[in-house]
Amino acid sequence: MAGWDVHTHLIPPTVLSAAHKGAFGLSVDSGALVVDGQRLPLGRLADPAALLHWIAEQDLDGAVVSVPPALFRYDAGVEWAELVNQGLRELATPQLRVLGQLPLLDPAAPAVAASLAREGVFSGFALGTPSYEGLDAVWEVLHSLEAFTLIHPGLSDDKRLESFYLRNLLGNPYETGLAAASLVFADVPGRFPGIRFCLCHGGGVTAALAGRWQRGIDTARPGIEPPSLAVADALRRFYVDDLVHDDAVLELLVATFGPGRVLAGSDWPFPMGSDSVTAARAVAADALTAPLAKEVVGQ
Repeated sequence: MAGWDVHTHLIPPTVLSAAHKGAFGLSVDSGALVVDGQRLPLGRLADPAALLHWIAEQDLDGAVVSVPPALFRYDAGVEWAELVNQGLRELATPQLRVLGQLPLLDPAAPAVAASLAREGVFSGFALGTPSYEGLDAVWEVLHSLEAFTLIHPGLSDDKRLESFYLRNLLGNPYETGLAAASLVFADVPGRFPGIRFCLCHGGGVTAALAGRWQRGIDTARPGIEPPSLAVADALRRFYVDDLVHDDAVLELLVATFGPGRVLAGSDWPFPMGSDSVTAARAVAADALTAPLAKEVVGQ
C-alpha cells in the first residue's frame, strides 16, 4: 500500500519557540501549548518523528500536515502567518507535505498565497472557518494555482456546546457544513473551479443537508441568489476526507461527492481521529497534494 494521509497535524517548531519566549501571547504550561485560552497537549503534536512512525506503520508514502485549528488565529495578521510558515518549511520533507498558513482576512492574503506557491515547498493551504465574505481575491489566486485547499473547522462560539464535548462532536461538523454552504451559495465552486477544496471530517453535515440546500434555491428562499451550479453539481467539485467513523455515512459521501473525491484523512494525532487509513483513498491523494511550484500572473 502507498499513498497519503491528507489530514494530520503538527505544531511548527517556530510556534513552540515563540511560546517558550512568551511571544505572540503564547505560553507553555504543564506540557501544553496555551493559545487564546485553548490548551494543546504537546507530546505527539510537537514530535515529527512520531508522525513519521505513523506513516511507516500505515505503509504510506507520507502525510499532509496542517497546523491545529487553534493556530489559525486570523486576527493575528501577516506576522503570525510568517512565523507559522517558517515552521512549516522546517517540517517539510519528502514524507511530510505541508499546507501553508494564510492571513486569510488580511488584504495581504492573495499576495502571501502567490508567494508561498512560488517556493515549491507548500502543497496547498489549510483554511479555518471564519466568514468567507469578501474573499474573491483569495479565491482567484487559489483558482489560478489549482491549489489543494483543506477546510478545517475552527472552534464554535456557541455556548450551548460546552457540555458533553459537543464543541467537537457537534460544533466541528456544523462549522464545516457552514463553510461549505458559504462557498456553495456564493458560487465559489462555479466561479473558481480550479480550487481543490477538501472538507475535513467527511464534510461535516454537508452531505446530509445537500437536498435541503437545493430546496432553498428551488423555492427562492430570502437572501438566496441562485448559483450557477446545482448543489449536487457544486458538491461534486469538492473533496472530503473519510473521517466519519460510520460505514453508512461513507456510502453517503461517495454518493454525494463521487467515489474519487473521498480521501484518506486520519486527524492524527487527535483522539477523535482514526486508527488506520484505507489504501485506495490514500492513493487518490498523491497527485492532488504534490508541492506547488507556480507563478500567479499579476502577483
